[in-house]
Amino acid sequence: MFISTRSPLVPVVALGLAAAIFAVDALTPLDVAIAVLYVAVVLLSVAVWPRRGVIAVTGLCIALTLIAYGMSHGFAQNDAALARCLVSLAAIAITGFLALKGQAAALALLEREEALNQARGQLAHASRVSTLGELAASIAHEVNQPLAAIETHGEACLRWMNRPEPDLGEVRTAVQAMQRDARRASEVIRRIRGMASQSAPAFIALDVNEVVAESCDLLRRELQRHGAGLKLDLQSDLPAVKADKIQLQQVIINLVMNAAQAMAGAGARERRIEVRSFVDRGGDGQNGQHADAPAVVVEIADSGPGFAPDDLKRLFDAFFTTKQDGMGMGLPICRSIIESHGGAIRAWNRAPQGAAMAFRIPVAASAVELPA
Repeated sequence: MFISTRSPLVPVVALGLAAAIFAVDALTPLDVAIAVLYVAVVLLSVAVWPRRGVIAVTGLCIALTLIAYGMSHGFAQNDAALARCLVSLAAIAITGFLALKGQAAALALLEREEALNQARGQLAHASRVSTLGELAASIAHEVNQPLAAIETHGEACLRWMNRPEPDLGEVRTAVQAMQRDARRASEVIRRIRGMASQSAPAFIALDVNEVVAESCDLLRRELQRHGAGLKLDLQSDLPAVKADKIQLQQVIINLVMNAAQAMAGAGARERRIEVRSFVDRGGDGQNGQHADAPAVVVEIADSGPGFAPDDLKRLFDAFFTTKQDGMGMGLPICRSIIESHGGAIRAWNRAPQGAAMAFRIPVAASAVELPA
């Protein structure tokens, strides 16, 4: 039966193995280096105890080896037995030394990986804040619209109240409209705060269509500024994915903005962006790409000039950009986010023109189809 190295049974197995080795070594007349088997006990200890524990176990195994030798041979001179004892002691000591080195290397690797994850998170946060800076005018417009409507409804409410006979029905309607617009402004601010916040990823069951709709809603004004039309083709009843909502929004906003900016920069006459969502059931994916497990796919396609062949190979390289004022970090960050979700992202040119990018995220293991 296989026992995980993290199982609470491991210390019991290690102690039992040490006791068995000691009993055989001390109480049987076998002319073999039984004590060499203590290396297994030392190796087991690495997965259970920290540095001091491994040192203690190594010392205990050495002590048991010496005690067993004393019980079996006493002070009688036996060169063969002494040689076996020395070989066993050397094996135990060397194993303990190498185990400590390996444990230290593993801990250092974990620390570097944690530092890398923190740096990746900080970079993604900086990218989100930079994106919000680009969307500042659009965000201001999105917030200003409901605020202006609140002011208009407030003035209307005062006029109805100042009549000789106030019309309470109209007043109620105006107040309800003010509440509705206030909620709309609050929702926009909530989304912006979520994008600007720097917090640990929260992987929860998400409806990808809802994330796509909210992300595109934030971009409406920006797309109008670039003269780009937007079409959503979202498959209903998508299964849930386990993902971080803010990070997915960051990827979608980045890809849609890239499409709009690419078409505007190339002077495309007809500027259309289509965002699709669908389920990839596995097997052969699009364009022959193999997909091992069911996944939700989000595809962003545009009617622009497409990617240059050389650029297509380098799109996800850090610091590579085709924009004059670009940093070349948007797409690498998107790839990092999607891969951290167990997914993949790719880009290709459409026929007869245009470019497309798509990312796929595996369906949650216990996903239940969400209502449309």
